[in-house]
Amino acid sequence: MPGPEAQRQPYRGFKRGLVIAFDIGTTFSGVSYAILEPNQVPKIHGVTQYPGQANGGDSKIPSIVCYDSSGRVFAVGAETDPDINPDLLYEDGIERAEWFKLHIKLPHLNQEQSFKIEQMPKLPPNKTAVDVYGDLLAYLYLATKTYICQRQGSDIWESVVNNADYILTHPNGWEGKQQSELRRAARLAGLVNNEADALRKVHFVTEGEASLHFCLSKIPTALDQHDGVMVVDAGGGTIDISTYTRISENNFKEIAATECLYQGSVFVTRRATFFLQGFLARSKFNSAEIIDAMTKFFNKTTKTSFKSASKTYFIRFGRGSDNDDKHGIKAGNLKLSGHEIAGFFEPAVKGVIETIENQSKNSSKPIRAVFLVGGFSTSDYLFSKLEEHFRSRNIKIMRPDAYLNKAVPEGAVSYHLDHCVTSRVSKYSYGIEISPTYNANNAEHRAREGKTFYVSNGERWVSGGFSTILAKAIEVSETKEFRSPFRNVFNQQGFTSFKTKTLTIKCYRGDENKAPDWLDKAPEKFENLCEVSADMTQVKNSISIQYSGSTPFYVLNFEVILLFGLTELKAQIAWKENVSVHFLENRPEHSFTILDGLRKQGVEKR
Repeated sequence: MPGPEAQRQPYRGFKRGLVIAFDIGTTFSGVSYAILEPNQVPKIHGVTQYPGQANGGDSKIPSIVCYDSSGRVFAVGAETDPDINPDLLYEDGIERAEWFKLHIKLPHLNQEQSFKIEQMPKLPPNKTAVDVYGDLLAYLYLATKTYICQRQGSDIWESVVNNADYILTHPNGWEGKQQSELRRAARLAGLVNNEADALRKVHFVTEGEASLHFCLSKIPTALDQHDGVMVVDAGGGTIDISTYTRISENNFKEIAATECLYQGSVFVTRRATFFLQGFLARSKFNSAEIIDAMTKFFNKTTKTSFKSASKTYFIRFGRGSDNDDKHGIKAGNLKLSGHEIAGFFEPAVKGVIETIENQSKNSSKPIRAVFLVGGFSTSDYLFSKLEEHFRSRNIKIMRPDAYLNKAVPEGAVSYHLDHCVTSRVSKYSYGIEISPTYNANNAEHRAREGKTFYVSNGERWVSGGFSTILAKAIEVSETKEFRSPFRNVFNQQGFTSFKTKTLTIKCYRGDENKAPDWLDKAPEKFENLCEVSADMTQVKNSISIQYSGSTPFYVLNFEVILLFGLTELKAQIAWKENVSVHFLENRPEHSFTILDGLRKQGVEKR
């Protein structure tokens, strides 16, 4: 069965275009691109030459940015290695930003995950994660421009640069708030000029979905015999797990909600560091410099070569005269048992196994293949533990050899060109806060007697309700709309001053598929996701005055629409005006509560 690469259609645009996919990982970053020629089948290329690399042909650079004492970029990527760039040793006040991706936080992380991220290296003074993201994006963009100009000519670059789309990859767990921060980083990097350009030219794909597209292009025949396929993208910071099934020759859909674990390879290294600090606390080899040297050797050599808990491993850090029998140090080498190293890996191995088991249980089809990709997937120990655990389940663990480190950027371009996934599964329940009409026969209403209020038409409403528009674990196609009708009631004064309709889309992050009907039942699990606003100035002309006795009032009927089938959530308010339907979409870069004035007026589910 040919993959999307073989089935790729010729580019149907009328002029040359360009697609660049940036994969900024916690530890390494890379770029892939495709030049779009009218009526020709696009080919995906990887950037394999970056400034400062000792040898060409490497598709990845370290995700590190160094700043001087004034906060200006001093070195990026391979240039941040003092062995390659000795100027770093002679410049005072150099600050390194690494693992900065983990500082783009998700408010719904559990306490354990939040604690682990807090233990990561701090950002340089006066720098945010978005600032560093933007500086690294600018570097990657310039490197890509240079790469294309040197290999295909500056004329080609000039002919496509104004018709370019940018794909930014991100972990499965990131949402609208994080996507908006990436768009801001793209503006800081100079990829786009303004917010309108960013919305039009900057697109997103999860690392899990990008990895699926990559696997389809490299080993499509492995999918023919399987009902379901899982992709485990094991990276430096996160491990993204996604599950799909084929529904036609080159068409896939999600069959379980995606998962994102903060258990990437940097956490293995971090656990090793904490172990060394504790183990050597009473040794003469407990200085920060020595622990740092040990950590670097562990990260580069011991971690990558570790295969078995039954063997002994060594961390080289010092001179031949460095000895400490009590702590297993001989001739500048620290001895560690395989069981100790296996302990550093254990939370990651356990987390991946549990998530694969959970996704298998929740999938609508049996899983028979798991693709393991990403930098962490090169670990033979991780691979062997997964293979050993799932062998009895008849689930085959596979690694697309020699391609593990470039799966995401290349797959991201394929996502843009081939678009194999057309249906996804909602991860949470989404809706808005409402005020139902008070019903004295309803025990839930009576329990909230203190939250009731009257509106201008004489009705009594009770605040604090939640109306689900899209429930959790629902299959969502790219074009399917989820909509619900609502209404507002205004008094004369409120209607006169009413200009903008503003609502907050909320999500419920509880484990159960059905969200509570009341916010106070699980307040810690409801979260503001995005704000949607509409200019209602013209609508007011079509709303007729009504009376409750002698009291005038106005009723606004509208619908809230959610579209969740793409890699971004879209929200809309729709209303009828002279038989036409109008829409205004969400602004995902903000998370606000409903305006106080609107809360007082209430939003009632019709």
